[in-house]
Amino acid sequence: MEKNQLDHYISYGKYQEALEILNLIQRDGILSDDEYLKKLYVQIFICLDNGEFHKGRELADKMIEESRKRGNILMEIDALIGMIENNSSLTMFNEAFELIDKAQILLKKIDDKLIKQMKKRQAYIFFLKGKIYRDLHDIVKAIELFKKSYELRKEINDRFGMIWSLSNLGVSSTTIGDFKVAEKSLKRSISIAKDLDAWVGIVWNLIHFGWVKYHLRDLNTAISSAKECFSICKSKNMVSPMSHCYDLLGHCSLVKGNLKESLSYFEKSLNIKLEKGQYNLLPYSYYYIGVVFSQKGEFKQSLEYFNKILEIKNVEIGKMFKPMYLNALGKVYGELGKFKLANQYLLEALDILKKNKTTHFKFLNFNLSSTKILHNLIILSVNNNDVEKLNFYLDKLYQKSLENPNIKQIDQLYRLDKGIILKLSNFLMDKIEAEEIFNEIIEEQLVDHDIVVEAMKNLCELYIYELELTGEEQILQEIEELSTRLLKIAESEHLYDLLAETFFFKAKISLLNLDIKNARLLLIKAQNTASEHELKRLANKISNEHDSLLMKLDDWEKKIEKNISLKERLHDSKLEFLISKKPNSNSNEIKNKSDIPVYFIIISTINAECIYNRAFGDIKIDDGSLIAGYISAINIFGKEAFSSKGSIDRIKHGDYITILQLQKEYLFGYVFKGYSYSAISKLNEFIKSLSQLNYNFDNLILDYEKNLKLPEEIHTTIENLADKIFLSSKII
Repeated sequence: MEKNQLDHYISYGKYQEALEILNLIQRDGILSDDEYLKKLYVQIFICLDNGEFHKGRELADKMIEESRKRGNILMEIDALIGMIENNSSLTMFNEAFELIDKAQILLKKIDDKLIKQMKKRQAYIFFLKGKIYRDLHDIVKAIELFKKSYELRKEINDRFGMIWSLSNLGVSSTTIGDFKVAEKSLKRSISIAKDLDAWVGIVWNLIHFGWVKYHLRDLNTAISSAKECFSICKSKNMVSPMSHCYDLLGHCSLVKGNLKESLSYFEKSLNIKLEKGQYNLLPYSYYYIGVVFSQKGEFKQSLEYFNKILEIKNVEIGKMFKPMYLNALGKVYGELGKFKLANQYLLEALDILKKNKTTHFKFLNFNLSSTKILHNLIILSVNNNDVEKLNFYLDKLYQKSLENPNIKQIDQLYRLDKGIILKLSNFLMDKIEAEEIFNEIIEEQLVDHDIVVEAMKNLCELYIYELELTGEEQILQEIEELSTRLLKIAESEHLYDLLAETFFFKAKISLLNLDIKNARLLLIKAQNTASEHELKRLANKISNEHDSLLMKLDDWEKKIEKNISLKERLHDSKLEFLISKKPNSNSNEIKNKSDIPVYFIIISTINAECIYNRAFGDIKIDDGSLIAGYISAINIFGKEAFSSKGSIDRIKHGDYITILQLQKEYLFGYVFKGYSYSAISKLNEFIKSLSQLNYNFDNLILDYEKNLKLPEEIHTTIENLADKIFLSSKII
């Protein structure tokens, strides 16, 4: 009975339960040769499930040796299978193929009476070869092998094996964009896994199913799958798959534009991989953390993580991952203005993809493809004023579009780049043709929002060129309509950098329309959007632009009074499209434009009582101009800023700027000289730190009302906090 139960557990992948039976048998006596080998086998697969691949290899090596000593061919094949599983998990593919050949030779030696046992192991070998070919990106061969393994397992009713054949068939089908087959295969696999209570199978199928939904942009289902999987892993103390759950959640957050959340998930995944010694998976974690920093505009931090990939010892960067990594390096160096390095990395990536004969890497992962790298080389050349190879790259892109007529993205990318090159021409007819191309792309069915956004940006630049030539109001209206369409794409696709940039651009349009109030509101929206999504470099630029506007308010008021023409307004204010696309070597640096603290105050909005105030430096608090400016600021804030709850506005009076923020029953005011970005950051940090103290906002007002002043301890704590934050020269 015990033997039957043991074999049942092993057949259905319940290795921990099988190990418990074997330990009981060993406690009561000596294990038989068969039981001893089975114990090694279940320990190998427990290591595999837990991501302990090196330990699994050691056990497999021991089982191979012990099986040979005992002349047990079936168990030797099982040991080889265990070794192949662990080797392929460590990307040791050459060794894995050698072991497969050895297993195939041994299969021929099995007695004909054991045909079912032979077929079971043959199906497993098909499955393992499929996994390796999938990881080597020979997807057609992988799918063929997974189908063969499934049919053979189905023939002998190996239901546990069917779980994995179907699961991997689903993963491979996802890779080529066959989501119908992928979803069908994974659902069938999950169903069998649940029937058998094979929770390891359930876990991995939930992860794979989540990725299918991610690619289909059904993010809620993807997140739900990851969280269900995570819950099972926690209950079963199964740590290794948790890193894959975090990766999936990180990608979903990245698509939603939640960069802080995405970074947190990727870092948690990285920690598990480091803890488990899964060094072969570290490049992916470092890469996606680098991608997050790149999206935040923090390119030097991005490079730090990309370069960590090169520091991993004894890990070879995969032939498909390497071009993805090189492409990312090329783009970052391009942003930093290091064109020679950028060009070098992009060409190396293109060369690898050419040798691999790979045009596109994965469906809906168009960013890693020879076509997209050619596009990046064209943009790099344009930004570097290097026109020598532009037409060469464009011709290559054209050939790709002819070779892949069913892939709309390639055709659109070719036409986009053709338009960008035509836009550079000094000939009017070329610019008109470029305008027609951009309009065509914009009006076509949305295939890739990145391409459409680029077409819109370039069309905007052409409109601005026309506007500067003619000064026609109609063209400005067309620019405004185009920016509204950009805004809708940014909102629907969670592109918060584009959203902030478009608010920023619309603020400039409002200035040209002499609508200063709307321009300032849009600048506040732009900065708040950038700050909320940790786009610090962008938030800083927008804040500096707002400061610049405050400095020139009198000039703009005069323009309104004189009602000067649009052409004159354009001449007086150089209008660039969004954030400048021209990179430079300092593009990652947030200029250290700090504020000089003058005065800080906390006011109760209930009774207008001053709860706390602090003057910094030698400033005299009875300075008439300062007090007048502050009262003026409060008055303006009370009438206007409260209409946008929680917003931070700035009011300039003489050399002073005041920013205010409403939080519950408190009005926080900070007066300073200099630049607003660091001042706003400090005020936010102060409010956040104060809310985290033991005596929260509610207790603060109670203590004040009770004593008509703050208790000494609280006053000292707030004073220290104010000094620590507002006197710091660091931009928070």
